[in-house]
Amino acid sequence: MVKPNWDNFKAKFNENPQDNFEWFCYLLFCQEFKIPAGIFRYKNQSGIETNPITKDNELIGWQAKFYDTKLSDNKADLIEMIGK
Repeated sequence: MVKPNWDNFKAKFNENPQDNFEWFCYLLFCQEFKIPAGIFRYKNQSGIETNPITKDNELIGWQAKFYDTKLSDNKADLIEMIGK
C-alpha cells in the first residue's frame, strides 16, 4: 500500500484541498459499496457527508475531514462531529 503524501495532495488541489478531499472520499465510498450513480446529499449536511445507505441490514454513513494539523489538535471538533 502506498502511503499518501498530503503535501502533494494539497499542492495538486490547491484551490480547495478540503473540498477535493471530501470528493475523493465520496468516490471511494461509492466504489467500496458499488454505488455507481452516487448518493443523494445536501450541501453541508450536518454530521455526515451524504444520506446513509443500507447494506446487509446496516445503516452506513460517513464523514470526511481534511486537517492541515494533527488529528489530536482537532479533538474537540471530532468529538462535536460524533455528537451530531
